[in-house]
Amino acid sequence: MKKLLFIALMVFAFQFNANAQTFKVGATLGLPQQDAEAFSDFVLGIDVYYYFADIDEFLNIGGTAGFRNYFVDFGDLDDASFLPVAVAGRIKLFDTLNAGVDVGYAIGLTDYLDGGFYFRPVIGFDFADTFELIASYESISDNAT
Repeated sequence: MKKLLFIALMVFAFQFNANAQTFKVGATLGLPQQDAEAFSDFVLGIDVYYYFADIDEFLNIGGTAGFRNYFVDFGDLDDASFLPVAVAGRIKLFDTLNAGVDVGYAIGLTDYLDGGFYFRPVIGFDFADTFELIASYESISDNAT
């Protein structure tokens, strides 16, 4: 897979708050699109967020790391796995709605993947500051031309 690897998915993630809005753990379920759709039917993942800057409960800035496993149904290939590591920013809109972006690098954990630029814009709905439902688009692309 030396050509451009562009993986995008619509995900609904569940995130649970722990330890006063600074630490979050989330699960991801997604449907691969574009290039990834040709060899994978769905993706599962997990994310850990740590927000170290909480500005008036309006702006959160921090970091995230996670794991993505694309279940491959193409030939003799193993499942495709990535380790995304990124900077995360969130803006709280109104009292329960938030939006933001994760930007970083996804490390390819599978032999045939090198990894690439990681970009994930998100929009979420917060339930009582303990449970969050997120919809997002995620892309992982390498620097191939």
